[in-house]
Amino acid sequence: MKRKRYRWLLALIPAILIAWLLTERTGVAPVEDGSLGSVSDPETDYDGFGRGIRSVIYDENGQMAYTLSASQQRLFPGQVTELTEPVMQMFEGSRERWNISAASGRIQATSGGDIVELILNDAVQILHRTEGNSNVRLTSSRLTVEPPTQTMFTDARVRVTGNGLEQTSQGMHADLSVDTITFLSDIQGRYYRVDN
Repeated sequence: MKRKRYRWLLALIPAILIAWLLTERTGVAPVEDGSLGSVSDPETDYDGFGRGIRSVIYDENGQMAYTLSASQQRLFPGQVTELTEPVMQMFEGSRERWNISAASGRIQATSGGDIVELILNDAVQILHRTEGNSNVRLTSSRLTVEPPTQTMFTDARVRVTGNGLEQTSQGMHADLSVDTITFLSDIQGRYYRVDN
């Protein structure tokens, strides 16, 4: 009886060795307990990747509404896209009115691919070209842009500079359709005359 048990164990040893050698050589990891859960790695767990991307979005009249470009983009499940060095240009007719850039960003889109919001982070810069060809520049650490409502906002510190204007505020809200910026709190600034 004991010999039969040992023969059975001896017969299993070559199978175990073969399975172990195959696993080691192919790099297959052993199956882990699924109850521990898995954490996604943003560097590898994406559905698509692209470099030098530029999209043009048109309004209902066929006019160019805005463009969005980035040096890199990663597409994730749930209609989320991570962007590196995004730049959004918003137009009125054929004229660029707003140029918005940052070090990184994230798009939340509808299932049809329409951008609901663009969240920008790090070195956010907004350049607004006014009717008189003077520029207003706004900088912040983060900003949310909602293209469907033509609004942008932040609760972070913002700094605005322009022709005879220097201003800071804690947070702001902007309505791009009527070119207005509303500063929220701790507003400080100065206006001065600019001689040509």
